[in-house]
This record gives sequence, C-alpha cells and structure tokens, in this order.
Amino acid sequence: SGDEVRVEYTFGYKRCGDGKVRICLHHSSVPFQSSPEAGSSAALTESDVHESQAAWASAIKAITKAHQDKQDYVAVAAKAAGELYGYGHGNVLFKPTKAT
Repeated sequence: SGDEVRVEYTFGYKRCGDGKVRICLHHSSVPFQSSPEAGSSAALTESDVHESQAAWASAIKAITKAHQDKQDYVAVAAKAAGELYGYGHGNVLFKPTKAT
C-alpha cells in the first residue's frame, strides 16, 4: 500500500555450533496505543504494576500446582485470565509464546 508504519521490535542473537551468529528471538509489533476506559481515569502507579505482576506470578504458580496435582489446570488458567487480563474491557494485545 505504500503506507509507512512504525513498529517496535526485539531481536536476540546467539552463536551456533558452526560459529555463525543467528537470530534466536524475533518479535515485532505495532506500538500499543492505550485508550482510557470509560469511568476509569485514574493513572496507573508503579505499585499498581507491581501488584499486577505479583498476581500474575501467583496465578502461574497456581496453574502449575493444579497441573501437578492432576486438577483442572485449564479451568484455573481460564479463571486467572479472566481476572488478570482486560478481556471484555477493551483491546488486549497478547503474543503467545512456546515454552520448552
């Protein structure tokens, strides 16, 4: 189309067994544009972010424990996603990753 678009990107590199440097991580995306929710004009604080990150870490531990205990870890994950992510409240930009 000829349009110019600004993107954000991250690259990770490693030297492979043959000595050649290769890309081992590549992520690029259109920058996130925040839009205030109706009725929620309060700015986020650093404390808000730390609390949210702690809740996310706790959810990951709960999902892992449910899996190890042969419980319904999918339900635990779905509940966590509903509580922690903004689904149903606005756009959520989510880049899934593959853990190995």
